[in-house]
Parts: sequence; structure tokens; C-alpha cells
Amino acid sequence: MSKKDFLKQVPLFANVSVRELNIIAKNIIERKYPKGSYLFFENEEGNSMFIIVSGLVKIFTSNQTGRIKTLAYLKEGDFFGEMAMLDEQKRSASASVLEDAEVLILNRSDFQLEILDNPQIALRLMRALSARLRAADKQIEDLTFRNLPGRVASTLIDLTRKHGVKTGDGVKIDLKLTHQEFADIIGTAREVVTLILNDFKKAGCIKIEQKNITVLNFQELKSWIT
Repeated sequence: MSKKDFLKQVPLFANVSVRELNIIAKNIIERKYPKGSYLFFENEEGNSMFIIVSGLVKIFTSNQTGRIKTLAYLKEGDFFGEMAMLDEQKRSASASVLEDAEVLILNRSDFQLEILDNPQIALRLMRALSARLRAADKQIEDLTFRNLPGRVASTLIDLTRKHGVKTGDGVKIDLKLTHQEFADIIGTAREVVTLILNDFKKAGCIKIEQKNITVLNFQELKSWIT
């Protein structure tokens, strides 16, 4: 698939004219990153945004002791890196490749010209940023008001919305997450997450097969959110 044809499928560029898409595609850089590599690191200078063509990318922050807080898992059609590109500040998070990825890279100067010519792109970008801000607000709410079982249950439900695939007995989260990786999303210790997930399994809320979590009973899972 050509870069132009792919961009047609990305919501950010929906309804952009063929002429403009050709211009955008001409200015975009296409790169491939193997599993285990990094696209950028927190606190680096950033002047570009990324659009995922294929693969899986993790966005995360870390502290001086190496503790990680996972912010998002992104896949085909998702974009990231726009904050540093827009406000000309340093990267607020790091991006690592979990599955071999192909990405499109758009530089600041080119993107700013496109926003001036296509206000609808700016509007869609604002909507996407607003959605991410709401997600951040929800995480703050969970950290402030919910106990750990409630935070785990809330996160599971959120992951089914973003990465869920319906199966015969529930909704499978289409990410192979270790308990440590899941703990990095919650922001707590792996041992705690393991205990809570085992409680959810005993209650019939979820099942875990080959690192894939399937939510079996949403009503029962929601009852843990207090």
C-alpha cells in the first residue's frame, strides 16, 4: 500500500484532498524499527510525530530508579509524538517497539503547513489530544480514589475498549502482557497485580491463556470498582 493510500485510512487525515495527501505523502519519511528498539526517549528534543503503519509501540515514562509507568499501547493508525512537535518542548515520554514496526514520520515544519492549509486536521488533532487528556484524568482519578482491585478492574475494562476482540466466551485483550507489564500500567508491584488477577479468576471475571487476558463477566468485574 502506498503512503497516500494508507493516510486515507488514518482518521487524522480523513477527507483531506488527494492533492494535499500527495503533498503530505511526499514529505513523510517511512522507517522500520525492529522489536526491542526505541523511537525516542523521554526528555529528548523532538520535532516530529509518528504514525504507525504496522506493529505495536509502547509509550511510557520512567524514574531514576528504573521504575516504569506505561501510558499507552499503540497500533496501526495511531499517532504519537505530537506534543513535543507542537509545543517545541522535550519529549514527555519514551517510545519502544514491542512488535516489529513500520512508521511514517512527519516533521514539524511540514505538519504546521498542513494545519494552516487544512484546519480540519487541527480540529481532529485537538479532539485526539482531548481524548488523551480525558484518559489521563481518569488515571489520576483511579490513583486518587480507587483501591488497587478497583484500579486493576478499571484498567482491564479500559483495555477491552481499546484492544478488545470478541470471542465465544467474552472479550479478549489483544495484547500479550506479562504480569509485570500489566503492573507497569497500573503503577504498582507485580506481586500485587498477580494476587488481584488470581482473585478475579476465582470470581469468574477473567481467564488468562498464554499472556492473553479475556474478560468473561463485565458485571462481576465492575463490582470490584469502588
